[in-house]
Amino acid sequence: MAARQQVVCGWHAVLAALQQRPRQLRRFYLHRDRSAELAETLRQLARARVPYHIVPAEDLERLCASRAHQGVAAVFDPPVLPHLNAAAVRLQAQQPGVWLALDGVGNPHNLGAIARTAAFLGVRGLWLDARDAAPIASTAALRTAEGALEHLDVALVDDLAAALADFARGGGATAALCLDQAISWNQWQPSRQRGVVVVAGAEESGVRADVRAACQTAVRIDGTGAVESLNVGVAVGMVLSRLLAMN
Repeated sequence: MAARQQVVCGWHAVLAALQQRPRQLRRFYLHRDRSAELAETLRQLARARVPYHIVPAEDLERLCASRAHQGVAAVFDPPVLPHLNAAAVRLQAQQPGVWLALDGVGNPHNLGAIARTAAFLGVRGLWLDARDAAPIASTAALRTAEGALEHLDVALVDDLAAALADFARGGGATAALCLDQAISWNQWQPSRQRGVVVVAGAEESGVRADVRAACQTAVRIDGTGAVESLNVGVAVGMVLSRLLAMN
């Protein structure tokens, strides 16, 4: 399979991709148990002359590198993610809304789970450092996201620290999720009249020093101390839920 093609599997992920980018579809695969549910989709594919194949579960497992295919998979041309320049970042800062920036979160399952949470809660978009953005297009991330990545504005930034500084200069609020030298998340109450960016880092290393320094503040989630920290996806969900509930 060509490197420039993207495998999407899982019921919700495939249907969301079909709805949002049907012209990028190249091939469609399903298990015979899904034939009745997808009868109208198959008719549409036939009219559009897009090939589809009814295959055994083992073929779907090989294509998706997982048993969690839910009887359906599709091959798409991958989307081209836009790069945000300084002007676009400052424009976002002037608009009410919450954006999420990920700094080195490379686990595709974490990426997918975070995207699903962000879309569910109403985050405007997702920023990814262009240097470590590849896992967002992986089959595992797309499957775990359950279609959320088709509904989020995902964009790349060439220098995350510089983009955060530009966002602040545009009047927006920025905060990094950190474990130490940070205020409690209950104390952080940014204005919602302008944009807000929450930055989350990799579980092992956290937010990089230069990215943290570019943020206006750092926030932590207070716990019992029984364990050191939360899974990054859980931490992001808690902070976004509280932030998006604020007036």
